[in-house]
Amino acid sequence: MSHNATPPPMPGFPPPPPAKKNHTNTIIIGSAAATIAAIVAAGVLIASNRDDEATPTPTVTVTVIETETAEADTSEGAATTDQSEGFKTGEEATNGGAVVKITKVVETDSITLEGSQKKAGSDAKFVTLKTIVKNEGQSSMDLTCSLPIVNALIDDQNRRFDTIEDLYQVAGNPECNAQLQPGFKDEMQFVYRVPKDTKVTAWEFSEYDLSGETTPTLIDLA
Repeated sequence: MSHNATPPPMPGFPPPPPAKKNHTNTIIIGSAAATIAAIVAAGVLIASNRDDEATPTPTVTVTVIETETAEADTSEGAATTDQSEGFKTGEEATNGGAVVKITKVVETDSITLEGSQKKAGSDAKFVTLKTIVKNEGQSSMDLTCSLPIVNALIDDQNRRFDTIEDLYQVAGNPECNAQLQPGFKDEMQFVYRVPKDTKVTAWEFSEYDLSGETTPTLIDLA
């Protein structure tokens, strides 16, 4: 009768030891991964440095321009408008295409308008500037019924007076719409009604300009 029995171990041969985990392979793989990561990081850093070197830092240049600003005369009695000065009665003064010479300044109690006398009044007087106007512009001028010459009479208090209306009615003045052509001249009287005690000192004028940027010319009457 047979029995399936496990034979006893052979004497002198101990059982094989259990298998050990391979720690060496793990260390090698980890070291390789760290090395690869360091190489990649170094490559990124180098590329970044090269980009910084390749892209120059922009340079901004600032140029400071010094300008001189004329100080305005704010003293009492000073004119509030810039003017071209240096002319006197009897001298030709130019502004744009208008050339004006004042030949005489007359103060009267009355003037002749259309053949009749007009009184200034007990508290007023007329100041008449007799002038010769020459047209050096490119187009004609209507001296009495238009506005080719903007003007004002100025007194010692820096007050500005406008001419009377209807200058074409003043005896000796050009008729209304009488066009003074370029290159010609004509006599013209600018008449003002002012307070009786007014002391006139200057007359300013400028050629009419729609832009309003013309600097008036000043003629000394003192």
